[in-house]
Formats: sequence, structure tokens, C-alpha cells
Amino acid sequence: MNYQKTINNTINIRLQYESFKNFLEKELCDEILNNTQYSHFNFKTNNYKVKYKRPKNSANKCMLNNKTYSIGIYLPFTLKYKTKILLKYKYVLISEIPMITNEGSFIINGNKRIIFNELVRNPGLYLIEGKKEKSLMTTIIPKLGTWLTIKINKENDLYARFDTIKKKIPILLLLKSLGLTNKKIFKSLQIKKILIKIIQKEKNLKYKISIQKLTKLMFKNEYNLVILPKKNNYELGKIGRKNINLKIYKKEFFPNKNYLIPEDILGTINFLINKKNNLGNIDDIDDLKNKRIKMIGEIINEQILLNIKELKKYITKNLKKINVNLIKNSTLNLKEIQILNTQILSIPIKKIFSSNALSQILEETNPITEITHKRKISFMTNQVSKKKSPNVEIREIHPSHLGKICPIETAEGKNAGLIWSLAKEARINKDGFIETPYFLRFNKFKNIKIKKKTNKNIIYFTKRKKEELTNLKNITKLSNIEMISIGTSLIPFLQHNDANRVLMGSNMQRQAVSLIENDVPLVGTGIEKIIAKTSESSIVTNQAGIVIYSSFKKIIIHENLNWKKKHTKNYRNFTQTFLKKIIKKIKFNKYSKFIKKTYFLQKKKYSNQNIYLNQKPIVKKKEFIKKNQIISEGCSIKNGELSIGKNILTSYMVWKGYNFEDAIIINEKLINENIFTSVHIKKFKTFLIKDETGEEKITNKLLKTNKKFTKNLKKNGIIKKGSFVKENSILVGKIKKENTKNLTSKLLNIIFIKERKKENSLKVPKKNKGIILETKIIKQKSISIIIYVAEKRKIQIGDKISGRHGNKGIVSKIVKKENMPFLQDGSIVDIILNPLGIPSRMNVGQVLECLLGLAGKNLKENYRILPFNEKSTINLSKKLIYNKLNEAKQKTNKKWIFNPSHPGKMKIFDGKNGKEYIQPVTVGYSYILKLMHLAKDKITARSLGSYSIITKQPLKGKSKHGGQRFGEMEVWAIEGFGCAYLLQEVITIKSDDIMNKYETLYSIIENKLLPNPSIPESFKVFVLELKSLCIDLKVYKKGNNENIL
Repeated sequence: MNYQKTINNTINIRLQYESFKNFLEKELCDEILNNTQYSHFNFKTNNYKVKYKRPKNSANKCMLNNKTYSIGIYLPFTLKYKTKILLKYKYVLISEIPMITNEGSFIINGNKRIIFNELVRNPGLYLIEGKKEKSLMTTIIPKLGTWLTIKINKENDLYARFDTIKKKIPILLLLKSLGLTNKKIFKSLQIKKILIKIIQKEKNLKYKISIQKLTKLMFKNEYNLVILPKKNNYELGKIGRKNINLKIYKKEFFPNKNYLIPEDILGTINFLINKKNNLGNIDDIDDLKNKRIKMIGEIINEQILLNIKELKKYITKNLKKINVNLIKNSTLNLKEIQILNTQILSIPIKKIFSSNALSQILEETNPITEITHKRKISFMTNQVSKKKSPNVEIREIHPSHLGKICPIETAEGKNAGLIWSLAKEARINKDGFIETPYFLRFNKFKNIKIKKKTNKNIIYFTKRKKEELTNLKNITKLSNIEMISIGTSLIPFLQHNDANRVLMGSNMQRQAVSLIENDVPLVGTGIEKIIAKTSESSIVTNQAGIVIYSSFKKIIIHENLNWKKKHTKNYRNFTQTFLKKIIKKIKFNKYSKFIKKTYFLQKKKYSNQNIYLNQKPIVKKKEFIKKNQIISEGCSIKNGELSIGKNILTSYMVWKGYNFEDAIIINEKLINENIFTSVHIKKFKTFLIKDETGEEKITNKLLKTNKKFTKNLKKNGIIKKGSFVKENSILVGKIKKENTKNLTSKLLNIIFIKERKKENSLKVPKKNKGIILETKIIKQKSISIIIYVAEKRKIQIGDKISGRHGNKGIVSKIVKKENMPFLQDGSIVDIILNPLGIPSRMNVGQVLECLLGLAGKNLKENYRILPFNEKSTINLSKKLIYNKLNEAKQKTNKKWIFNPSHPGKMKIFDGKNGKEYIQPVTVGYSYILKLMHLAKDKITARSLGSYSIITKQPLKGKSKHGGQRFGEMEVWAIEGFGCAYLLQEVITIKSDDIMNKYETLYSIIENKLLPNPSIPESFKVFVLELKSLCIDLKVYKKGNNENIL
């Protein structure tokens, strides 16, 4: 059986959706408050009759109007006074919760957001070895509440420690506080010698911690000792209880006890003593079996649990007020009774989506970015962020990650190893554990028929160790790429690259900008189709059917509900009979097996990264559609496959030093033919401000403004859609009354009934231009106007481009096509890369892709090769490429494509003089991406601007209208070339020599010599800093005893 054909054709990106759905259906009902009593009043709720109110606006309208897509939770309550029912099953709004969309994201204030999956420690019992001294300790970690640690040292001393109490607690004191007698303790513990020593030592001790204080800490037992005052204070959880039962009990289990009992403490002590005698295994904290995923449903559930107490306090407070009013007035007005406050639960839940570290704005640069962002896992984000440097052990790859977490794709920089990506085939079960799939096989890969619940011949495991899988001979892996993530699996010939470069390649694919016209890669891995189907930017059908209407706004399909697999061979017969019914105009209501389904296309949608998203139909009227077929494609999708770049003719050679290091030379053709042209959107926003002088008004009749600048404005003062704007063009015309302080001018205004007005129009900032895409007027507390401007950006010097193998670089030179090298058939090279970047970076996969792309271009073929697919024969990639090059040579009669003396290389010619280069060069078609790091967004130069208050130096950064910082290394470069006067000018007059700045201006105007520089302001700041350290520094001139400073 060919296992590569059975790869799962879907990617699970609805993890958060399923978690949120489970929270609404089950967890929410269990956690909401039940009964609250005060005096003769009884407030009772029915949690299992919770109702949800639909959102007021659709998801698209919320995005357009900058609103939150949320639902209301209504709970029925009954209010009794003694035996009299005052209110019965009255539904009250208790909270508003942001609603998840079908794609697994939330819309908060018009922005798409997602909540990260958080990896947390599993609740239960853990055995850990002490680092400082040779000691062992067991830690009981609950789902909710304080941690309990029991420790044994060299001298067999046993003591406990809580999170809330820092001091050590003798073990006998702890056990007695739980209500256990000496007799029961002595019988329960296995090794009596250790216990006798502990009893003898503890007779002479004076305890500072009282038993009463301990009993109020965390426990609850069956002897009516109120050690846990409230149930909400401590919870082991189902997983925690199961973990403890498996480790310390052999015969007796307590599956229903969701809290600690005295028997658990006794069992933990026995477990610790047995390990001291080498009868147990130390737990690996970094193993995935000891960790679980906390998703959005559980995060919101925990937040509700924390605020239920405040809600109960608020209810009792209101019941108290009602009771006081009843005593005074002896009557109750039921309409004025307000017992619940929705803000108590709503505000903390909203904070999860706005200020929590796990909440992030969804990245929508391209389909890979969106899917990868939804499948990311953060390792204890809230806890690690507080620490300065997390341990290296946390960041390292663990053997248990195999098939569950990608060992390659992670964040770069300080978060390396803290943010992970799920492996392609991995999934998360209901308990939060990551599972990896396997095939069941029998008798030389013949599949076993098993139940439908295990997905036919696929079965999932949470653990993966050698000891656990060596005995299971009928299990084999699902695919070669099961251990890597989706983004990483898009890189062809991955096995020939260094892991660091693969990491860069997978991260840079997420930065690729969608172009006006993208190409499907000549060489891919086959995952491109799966991503195209899973992405939000494409529409996939639910059922098979016939297209009866198709336009750029919507697609209408008549779907067949009773369609089965046995009919798949009879597509033509089905379409003919179906179309005959349409021609005869038979009403479809008579046929229950058909249903009319409308799919709406997204038009003029803007991503969070200011990229224009647009969908177009790819099906025609009267066309038959299969189930799960793509009917509409968005940006970066073409022919049902992911396409984020272009197939470019690439040569690896040195060209006059312009491609030194990572610099890249490109052909002028890429600009003239718009090959790397992308559309970028900028958003300009203005408000109509209302103050003492009045409110601003929008109009197209502006004072002292030429009609040329106002001809594109509508009557309401807002610019028309489709009009071209450039620097200083008026987008919104605004006028306002001028606040005149002069009394005479005020008097004249009153006499002549005229008001002086000033213009406050919104204009296009410097170095910006484009076409108006859309205008929006949002009416909330204050009226705001948003203008979207689209700009076409061609590739230019300074832009960043890269391949899929981590081979990135900056465009350094744009050469005319007649000056570029050309091949023997006259094809001109589009891009020149430095060949020295391959051996130093160890990413040979780009060469294999380049050569196979050349063969595919000439043979008009596309190749889909999975990574790690060379187990059958050695050097399979090399043999495949040489065979395809030889085939292209024979079919096209281009003998230069494959030369056995130097395979993979060919002779090329200089574009300027037509001479042949001395050595043959590797030339082929590579898949090149244009990244979002564009020169136009980053380049800045300073002419006018503000200065720093302390150092009096010009500010740096584009946002502050500053210039490029001239730092220490730049000074070294100038010193190396010996430019003394230039260096002196830059670090004095152009920087912070205040006195000579003005003199320099006048000397330039009057054509005089520049003044000699004086002491810069930064030196004075340095002197003042020394004075703060009690060092009195004085500066003198030669022959002068006066202090200059």
C-alpha cells in the first residue's frame, strides 16, 4: 500500500471553535452560580436552561463598523420570599461574551483576533529530584488552588510546604491537622523506622504554626473538618485525580473525589519513601505527557470562576437592600428589583481579548500566515513573560515532541523555543492532550478493519516512547512529514537543508506579500492544495450540485442532498437530467432531494496587515460541482493551489560585485512587466471634533483653496471613490469656527454677522499616493471618517526578496535586460544570486529546486515531491533531476540543458559584449517571494524636525520625522576612509552644537567659511552625569583659568 496517498487532506484549524462550543454547551452551565440566600430571601438559578441571544450585527458588519461580534447570555432565576414566589423563571442578561466565527477567530472592535493555545503543566502528582542537596520531593499540582510539596532529605526527615506558607511544616503536624490519629498514621505508612525517627524528633519541637491555621488552608475530609471552606477554592480536576490514582493506589480508587483527602497525603508519603529505596521513576517535567493544552473555552471558564464570588457578593448586597426596604415599606415593587450586574462578568471576559498576552491580532498576510497563526502554541506565556530569562531546558526539543510539535518552526529571537507550531497531522483531544496518528497494519501492510470512531485505519496516540511502541508491531507512521508543521512541509527538498535555514524559510513564507499575478510553483510538495482548501480566502462547497448563478458577488448552487459515492461515475448523466429540469422551468420545491445554497464572495476586504483581499469565482453557470471543491479563489491562490510567489529564471554567479554577500541583482523586466508588483492599502482616519467653539463641519467649499484640489470632493466634502490622489491632496474637507481672542474682531463679527472660519482638512501625507478604494463614516460617540487608499508598488532597490530555503537578500541593482546574461536560446536571466551563499548556509535544496524547475518549464510539467521521500533509493533527488533534465534535452532538442560532463551547469553569455563566460553556470527556475519588508516603508530622511530635550540631538525614527542614526560603527567607517572634516561636521554642527547651528546657516547664505565647532551638548550632559556621581569635572582653555562650562 502506498502510504503517501493516504495523507489527511484537511488541516484542523477549528481547535478554538470546538473548545468554545464545548464551553457554551457544557462548562458554562456547570460553573454559573446556583443558590444564594439572605434572611428569608432565596435566589435560585437554573443553569441548564441558559439562553443565548444572537449577535445584533453580522460578522462582516461588525468589521465594517468597528464593533464587537458578541452574544448575550441569559439566565433564568427564581426569587422567593419565605414560601411566596416573587419572580419565577425571569430571564436576565448576566454577561456578554465575544462570539467565535466559523473560521476560529473573534472580532473585537472591528479587528480579527485569535487566542493562543497555551501549554500548561498537567494537574497531578509529580516526583522531582532536588538540585542543591540529595533530596526527593513530590508536588501535588491542582487545577485550581495551592500547591503542596512533601520533601525527604538525606537524613530521612519528612516535611511539607505550601505556596501560601513559606515555612516548613512537619509531616506529623500536617497529618494530625487532617484529623488522623497516631494509630492510623502508623498503620498506613509502610516503613515504620522512618516514622519512629520523625516522632522522636518532633516531640522536642515547638510549633509556631497552629493546627487551626493549617486546617483552614486547603483540605476537606469526611470527618466534618472544614479544611476547605468553599468548593471554589480548590479543585484537582478529572485529570489530576486520575494522575494521583494511577501513581499511589493499587486497589482502592476515589474517582469522584475532586479534592484532596487524607488518604492521598498518606499515599504520597509512601510513594516518596518507596522512591527513596529505588522503587519508582522520577518524572520528566518537559515530557508532553505531563503537559496539556489550555484553549479558549477553559481560559474563559477560569475567568468566570474567579468572578462568580464577586457576583454572589453583589446579589447578597442587593437582597439585603430589598430586605431593608421591605421592613420599612412593607411592600415590594417588582419592576425596580435589580439583582444582577452584567459588568461583573463582562469586563473581565473582555480583558481576555483586549489586554491578555495570549490574545493577538490575526495575521492575514497570506493563507499560510493565517493557518499557522491559528495552530501556534505558547508555552506559559503569562508566566514566562514575567521572568527575565526562561530556562534553556524549556526551549529545547524533547523526544516526546515527535509527531506532535514541529522541531523546526518556532519564533526567532527571545521567544525561540517558547512559541511552537503543531505538527501537520497532530490534533488536540477533549482533555487537552496532543495526539499523533498511526496506521494499523497486518500481514505485510494489509489494513485491519476497526470501528468508525478511530477513522477507519487510522488510530491516535497521546504518548510516544520506544517502550510503548516497540511491542505494537501492527503500527506504522502515517506519512513522512508527520513530524513537521504545515509551513515547513511546503519547502521542497527540505532534507538537503540546514535546520536553521529551514526555520528562516518557513518564517519568511509567512511574510510573503500577495502579488497582482501569482504563479503556482513548478516544484512543490503537494500541501499547497490542502492549504488552499483550508484557508479563509477560498470558498469550498459542502455538497455536490449544479451552478445556476455565478457572479463576482455571489454563487448559487443547487445541491443534491442524497448524493452518494456510488453515483460518482455518472456525472454526465446526472448533469444532463438536472439541466433538462432547469430548461423546462420545473419548480425545485417539488423535489426534496435538492436544495438551493448561496455562497457570498468577499469584496473589498482589508486584512489587519493592510493588504487588499478579494475573491473571484472560478466556476461557470451550468457547471457540475463536486463536494469539497473550491468555487472561489482569493489572493495568493491560483488553480486551487497556494501561490505566493513567481517562477523566475535564476542564475548563480558573481556579476561585477553587485551581488556581494546577500545582495541580489534583478532584471528591469520585473518592473516593466509588473512581475513583482503588489497592492498595499493605507488607512487615513479623521474625527469631527466638538469643543467650545462648535463642531467641525465637512464641506467641499473650502476657503482660500484652489478648485483643482476640491474637484474630486463630493458635496459632503468626502473624496470620490476611484479618484487618484497624491501628496497634499485633500481627502476630507473640514472647516471650523476660529476662536478669536481679539475683542475688536469679535465685535466686528457680531456687527456684520460673519464668522471667521479656518480649514482643518485631512490631506494625504508626504511620499504617499494611490487610488481611493473606499470611504466609511462611522457614527458612534464621535463621528469618524475613514479613507482607504490603494497603492501599487513595483519592486525597487532596497526591497527584500527570498526563496523558500532561507536564501534571502536585498535588491542592490536593477539592470537593463540587454545587459543581463542570457542563455543559448536567447532567454534572458531575471535574477542573479551569489553562489557563495549555498555552501556557507548549507541549503543545497535551492539548487535542486532550481534545476528541476528548469526541466519542468521546458517539459511544461509541475512536480509535487514530499520531503524525506528518499528512503527507497540513495540520492533519489539527484537521479530524478538528472533524468528530467535529460528528458527535457531530448524532447526540446536543447542540448545545452543537460551536459554529462558538468550536469546541472550550462554555458551562458555576457549581455554587454555577447562573449561566453569562462565557466559554466547553474541556471534554472526558482520560486521567489516578495516579502513585506519594503524600502518605501522604512527609508526616511530628515530635513525639519524636533530635538531631544536632554541631549539636544535630532530625533531618530520615521514616526518622529527623524533621520538615520549615525552610530559608533558608522563613525569607524568614516575614520577608516580618513574623512576627518565630514566626521567633525556630522558629530558637531549636524548633531548638537547649538551655538554653531545658526552661525552655519548664515555663513552658507552669505557664502562664508563654516565656523569652527564648539563643545557639543552631549559633552555637557556627560559632565552633569559625572557631577551626580560626586566627580567635579572642570574644562579650561589654554592660557585661560576660567571654566568653560
